Amino acid sequence: MSERSVAKAEPIAKPRRTQAERTALSDARMFEAAMELIVECGTHNTTLKEVGERAGYSRGLASNRFGSKEALFNQMVRDFNEKWAFELRRFVGDLKGLAAFMAALEAVEFFLLNHTIQMQALYTLWYESISSHTIIRRRLAANHIAYRRDAERWVRQGIEDGTIRPSIDASCFAVEFNAFIFGLVYQWLVNPNAINLHSVFQHYRRSTLETLAERRN
Repeated sequence: MSERSVAKAEPIAKPRRTQAERTALSDARMFEAAMELIVECGTHNTTLKEVGERAGYSRGLASNRFGSKEALFNQMVRDFNEKWAFELRRFVGDLKGLAAFMAALEAVEFFLLNHTIQMQALYTLWYESISSHTIIRRRLAANHIAYRRDAERWVRQGIEDGTIRPSIDASCFAVEFNAFIFGLVYQWLVNPNAINLHSVFQHYRRSTLETLAERRN
């Protein structure tokens, strides 16, 4: 039997990333690096030079890309808001009223437990923006308005469809709901080991149902 030479298959070259893809990748890496640094040492001690180096790039890339630390933080908040909006839509979908409110609670718990570093970094950034970072503070204020508007809408829908008691003040409850979320996260940031997030959310769901749900005879 004659020997046959077997041709080696040429490796398939991976398509080169476009400039837009490379920019998106470097942005994502720098966002991740910035979040780690914020959690480790706070926003005031995080520098653009450290962000670029932690992300694996030159020390000047973050400065060239964003121009200032506040501009980087603003982009991070926009990225977070997009991810949060996607998760909220995924959990709530077409639900309305009491069912939508309970699904939104599940979304918050899921995000806290599955995007922990991002939540720690962004809430640290938000809380520290009260005394500085004017752009971030304005964006946070807009977020608060949107969160209260969602909660108020769900309560009003529940009152209309008979699943929520008509005596509930929708606007006041919306403030209380956001106070629970932001207050819980504040305590969790200060001492994560002291807060069992899953247990707290379970208890809040039960107590909220007792508060909101219309009693059926």
